Amino acid sequence: MKRYYLIAGFFMVAALMALYLPGIQNSYVEPEETNTNLPGTIDMEADNGLPDFAQKTVRVEEAYTFASGNQKLVMYISCYCGCANMQHSDKLIEHKSLKECYIKPDGSFEPHASSCKLCNDITLEVKELLGQGYSLKDARKTIDEKYSGRGVGTNTSMPV
Repeated sequence: MKRYYLIAGFFMVAALMALYLPGIQNSYVEPEETNTNLPGTIDMEADNGLPDFAQKTVRVEEAYTFASGNQKLVMYISCYCGCANMQHSDKLIEHKSLKECYIKPDGSFEPHASSCKLCNDITLEVKELLGQGYSLKDARKTIDEKYSGRGVGTNTSMPV
């Protein structure tokens, strides 16, 4: 008799699962694509096909994503890590702005910022300030005030 209840219970569970599972499998709805990269907006989450060195940590990847997606903004931000006149590997680095810590003059990715905590700190702070509604000029002033005592800054022009 117990065996009868066990077999009946098994078939009841199987029948319920057969009714329930197809509904779950077919309930996924593809999200609509939205254009978040409209002219005049800040690209907070660009997908730029980053090289491996730019993805070594989540923080580094976030900084590279922001910098590469907002080059026309970070070109007005000074960097204070010493990259304005730094020997890196076998060559002298003479960056003119934070942009050059991430992007080389030829448009390819610069590996410098992948191992520079200060570059990432400044970049992510700029991202946060702009996200809070700061103007580019006010974000630049805030960065200059906070980081100028840490080292020689790049000779970066001020945004207008």
